[in-house]
Amino acid sequence: MSCKYKATVAMRDRLWARILVTAGAGLLMAASLANLAYAAELDDAAKGYKYLRCERHGAVYIVRFYNPPTNLLNGAMVDEIRDLLAKVESDKETRVLVFTGGVPNYFIQHFDVAEIKKLADAIAVQSTIASESELKPIHRAFLEIEGLSKPVIAAINGEAQGGGLELALACDFRIINDTGVLGFPEVTAGFVPGAGGTVRLPRLIGIPRAKQIIMLGQPIDAKTAEQWGLVTKAVPPDQLMPVTLKLADQLASLPPAAVSAAKKLINTSGEMPMQDALKLEQATFWGLLNTDDARRIINYVVSNGGKNATQPDKKQ
Repeated sequence: MSCKYKATVAMRDRLWARILVTAGAGLLMAASLANLAYAAELDDAAKGYKYLRCERHGAVYIVRFYNPPTNLLNGAMVDEIRDLLAKVESDKETRVLVFTGGVPNYFIQHFDVAEIKKLADAIAVQSTIASESELKPIHRAFLEIEGLSKPVIAAINGEAQGGGLELALACDFRIINDTGVLGFPEVTAGFVPGAGGTVRLPRLIGIPRAKQIIMLGQPIDAKTAEQWGLVTKAVPPDQLMPVTLKLADQLASLPPAAVSAAKKLINTSGEMPMQDALKLEQATFWGLLNTDDARRIINYVVSNGGKNATQPDKKQ
């Protein structure tokens, strides 16, 4: 093999290496620009919301419900929540979503009774109640919270009853200040929770305690909610956001694909036959082993003799 040929091959290899590096950088830049575009879309939309006040805290997106004086949930707020969730799903800059109340002492008091009255009046005029197979927007909104690929934390800064508690139940974690109150008062008004309360609450805390809350229509305090497993933790009011953000930052620091997959498995496997759930878990396990995060962390642990499972810096 001549020196001239070797030099030509070496030059070709250097050229291809440069092309590949340039192409890779171009792809990374394109992905980064796309991520920034989705983030900008979310931030722009947030400026136009009437009932939501939004801010970024690193990889955590904080949303405050704002409908003074008592933060009633209504149809327009539900629409804004659904729009927000769609944009958060696409926003790669956001790893964790936090909901809290933007009015002191109220997360969401309950759904606006004036809107419920309009519904009752419409039913009275129709004389009959149609059997509807389509879920209403509020049901879809709460299903979309559960289905979001990112963790959602409810930072309950006070009262959360009726629709407010139903929204919190759709979240992955619930932190409450220790002066907060939770409940379903609907039975005392002659009807029942209508946005998932009778479905999600017994699955979370069991049927006997769910009956006590729903059928008596009496609220429970934060300490009881913590003891019953209705909330993750009850904390002093001045510690609500620090504790919430500590949890959110911890979640945001973990490999996002693994966190998302864990949420999906936990939310769906309980409604599946055992073998189907195990097959889904197995497929997810094998699929995640082939991700960059898993390979990097596994290699790091093995190289340290399996003694240090702390997540390594991404540059290592």
